[in-house]
Amino acid sequence: MKKILLLAALCLSALHAHAQVIQAKGVGTLSYAGGLTQDVKDQAYVKAQLAAVERYFAESGESESQNFDSIEGKVAENLDKFIFNTAILNEQDQASVHKYSIAVRIDLNVARLRTALRGASNTGKAGSAAKSQLVYLFVGREAASVRSFDARVLKRVEAEADASGTARGAQRATAQVETGGSSTQKADDTVYRLLPIANVGTAISSLFSQGGFVMVDPAYVISDRDFKSINKDFSTGNDLQPATQRAIVATLKKAQVPLLVIATLDAGPPSPDPATGMVRVSVGVTGRVLDLSNGLPREVASVPLTQWYGVAPDNATARDQGLKKAAEAAAREVISRLNAAGIQ
Repeated sequence: MKKILLLAALCLSALHAHAQVIQAKGVGTLSYAGGLTQDVKDQAYVKAQLAAVERYFAESGESESQNFDSIEGKVAENLDKFIFNTAILNEQDQASVHKYSIAVRIDLNVARLRTALRGASNTGKAGSAAKSQLVYLFVGREAASVRSFDARVLKRVEAEADASGTARGAQRATAQVETGGSSTQKADDTVYRLLPIANVGTAISSLFSQGGFVMVDPAYVISDRDFKSINKDFSTGNDLQPATQRAIVATLKKAQVPLLVIATLDAGPPSPDPATGMVRVSVGVTGRVLDLSNGLPREVASVPLTQWYGVAPDNATARDQGLKKAAEAAAREVISRLNAAGIQ
C-alpha cells in the first residue's frame, strides 16, 4: 500500500512539474473555390491552432481574454514557439458548399504565453521607476468550529367565536381559527483557525515580481498591532473590520505604497479523492485589490470565488498543496486584471 501511495505521489509531482503545459481544442474552417488544395488545409490547420489558444484564454476569464488581444499577432506569427504538439481530431470536407474544417488538440506552452503577456502589458513596458509598489495580505484558514442555530418560528392565531344560550342556561360556542406566521433562520456562527502559508509567500512574491510589480513585504510596513487586528478579523469573519482597514490604508499611504491585495484562502475538510483514493482538500479563494494612490481608496480588481484542490497521501500535505494552488491562481488573476485595467 505504501508503494502504491508513493508511486501516486510521484505521479502527482510529475503532473505538477508539467502544469505549465495545458491542452486546448480549436476548430478552423475555410471556404475555397474550385477544388480543395493543400494550401487551404494548411491555412485551416493554423486557424484551428490559433482558435485553440484563444479558447484557452476565453475559458480563463474576461481579463485574460482581453490581455490576449495584445499578443494575438505575435502568437499567430510564432505558433511553433507557443505550441509543443498538435493532434488532429477530425477533418471534414463539405465539397458541395466548398468548405473545409479541421479540429485539433494542442499542448500549449502556458509559461511562454505568460511571459509574452507580461512583456506586452503596461507594467512590463514600464521602467523600474514607473512600476508600482504592492503589498499583499493572503490569509489561509479553516473552520475550527461552526455553531448552527435552529429556525425561530413565529405563529399568529386569529379566532372568531359565536355563543348562544339555551333554555337551561348552558352555552354552546363555535369558533373559526386562522393560523399563519414566519420562521427566521440565523446564519451559522463560524470560528476560523488561521493556517501558516509562509511556504506559499515566496511563490506569490515571485509571481507579482514577474508580473512587473515591486513587492513590499507587509512585515516591513504593517505594525504588529495591525497584524493582530487582521488575524482577529479573519478568525471570525470574511473581511477586515472598517477600523482595521482604515489603519492599514493610513500606514500604506504614509509609506507611499499604492496597491493593496487582500485574499482569503478557505480550506475545506479532507475527503477521499475519487481518482486516486488519496486525500483531497478543496480550497476556495476570493480576493480584491485596492488602489490607494488617490484621496480615497477604490477597488480596482477582484477575484471571484474559485475552487482549487490539493491531492496527497495525507491531510496536511493535501491542504498545503491546495493552499499553494489557490494562492498562485489568485495572484495570477490579480496580475491579469491589473494588466487589463492598464494599472502598472
